[in-house]
Amino acid sequence: MEVLYKIEAKNAYSRIALDSALSTYELSKEDRALVTELVYGVIRHLNTLDWVLNTYSFRRKIEELSPYMRNILRLAAYQLIYLDRIPAYAAINEAVEMSKEFEHSGVVSLVNALLRAVSDGRKDIIYPDPEKNLSFYLSIKYSHPQWLITRWLSRFGEKETIQLCEVNNQAPALSIRANTLKTTRQELIHTLEEEDLKVEVSSVSPAALKIRDFVSLTQLESFKKGLFTVQGESSQLISHILAPESGENVLDACAAPGGKTTHMAELMKNTGSILALDIRKTRLEMIKENCKRLGVTNAKAELLDVTQAGSVYSKKFDRCLVDAPCSSIGIIQSQPEVRWNRDYRETLVKMPQIQSAILEGASQCIKPKGVLVYSVCSLEPEEGEKVIDKFLRERPLFRLESVKQYLPVSDDELVDEKGFLKIYPHRHHMDGMFACRMVRM
Repeated sequence: MEVLYKIEAKNAYSRIALDSALSTYELSKEDRALVTELVYGVIRHLNTLDWVLNTYSFRRKIEELSPYMRNILRLAAYQLIYLDRIPAYAAINEAVEMSKEFEHSGVVSLVNALLRAVSDGRKDIIYPDPEKNLSFYLSIKYSHPQWLITRWLSRFGEKETIQLCEVNNQAPALSIRANTLKTTRQELIHTLEEEDLKVEVSSVSPAALKIRDFVSLTQLESFKKGLFTVQGESSQLISHILAPESGENVLDACAAPGGKTTHMAELMKNTGSILALDIRKTRLEMIKENCKRLGVTNAKAELLDVTQAGSVYSKKFDRCLVDAPCSSIGIIQSQPEVRWNRDYRETLVKMPQIQSAILEGASQCIKPKGVLVYSVCSLEPEEGEKVIDKFLRERPLFRLESVKQYLPVSDDELVDEKGFLKIYPHRHHMDGMFACRMVRM
């Protein structure tokens, strides 16, 4: 409940909030797994849970209650509807006892009556009529914002929209990247197996692995020693597309928390220099911490808005990566709270304006014949190709170059006819991503 409260009321990242809680409390491996299941399960199925709770609540709607009470009810409802190993009486009783800490007896009695009604009717949930409003039905049935469902229906059709929603609601394996400054992927596999982890080799990126059955990532000796870092498979492709070479000067324009900065350092074998920029001091510290743990010595973190960087670093860099802030709609599966933290206006109006300004500022820092890579973990054209189309119209000194030849995996489905990287979770079974590569003439 504390983790869910932080995610809803404080806009905390689910993985960070959960890791913090699991590090604070001494729990068994089984209880840690249950906590993880409950947190992510509630976030993924939020729309469905609230719909069911509101269906059976005649006195007060869920949105009228405090964040604490809402999440107590959601936790219990999730156990009642989606889990079969927890007895109904146990889930209801725990919710009632928890609610006594936050509300008066009237609300406590509401919690008891409401959850008993949900328990009795859980096998006969009535969803909205798809014939009357398909996007509303899908938004409740598959727990996604209706505005996003509406967009996907128009782009992908009903079948693919359902497939995308289903993938987003599945628990993924955690993707990590072997730190080649300290180990090899094969050596890391043996190390992780000795720590009792289930390891799967990625076919997408040469340093990528997928792991399951770990208790706490930060408690692993292999993590403490900097043998790996957490990074999605599709995200690992971006540094390969930039293809930084030993001895070069590279700019990472929006660097925090440092996943791509450290990956580039590994590809450059800790030679040359990487300038990692961010606009928030707290996130700069994350870059520094990651570099220290992984043994990266050729990267420097600096507090600077990249839109202002052209006047400071005009034509200074051989290559530049713009991994721009975005809606994060492509990583809903691994960060399920993303779907609830974005709205239509922020995604399709505000974000492209920010992305264009960042791209413009970064472009001024690149030498002639230098390389500029733009990427976003979004599925929406407004944040991808439309930003690039606008940039190329306004900056004719840059030309597109297909990303295909730079990918470490030979897969024509990942690259479109323009040479853009386009990854969709339901088609390619990894986080969604858009990327392109441009060269300054």
